[in-house]
Amino acid sequence: MRNEFDKKLKEFSDVFDVVKSSENLEILKNHYIDFESKREEIFEWVIKTFESDEDKSQYLTEFANHEHSLWVDATTSTLIGEVPIFDDSIFFEDIEKMFDDYGSYFQRFGCLIPDQIVSWDKESVLFNDEMGNVEIIKRPDVIVNGL
Repeated sequence: MRNEFDKKLKEFSDVFDVVKSSENLEILKNHYIDFESKREEIFEWVIKTFESDEDKSQYLTEFANHEHSLWVDATTSTLIGEVPIFDDSIFFEDIEKMFDDYGSYFQRFGCLIPDQIVSWDKESVLFNDEMGNVEIIKRPDVIVNGL
């Protein structure tokens, strides 16, 4: 079982590498869906494979630590893995402000909080509603400004 788990962790890392190398929002959406699916697959495998709560907890904790290591360097606490952003003229703080200004617009599509926004480009945002839906919607500032 250990080898199978290690194999799943490697596959998860490989999918994350593909996410990081996405070239546009549409490609990112597809890779991000694969990433989320791989995460679910690992959770389900652990729950199905191990009977004791202790074993489940041990493997889920190891998985959480592995995923964290994809994002953050443990020795320096520096962000090392990120989902690409395709419009570097705005930052996440700008997206949060946009969410504050146009919250009902985002919520209409199922994006309830700004932390669900995964990435953006000059026209759209990609969000994960954490219920299995990963969507791209037009940025409200683009709609309002008619760009």
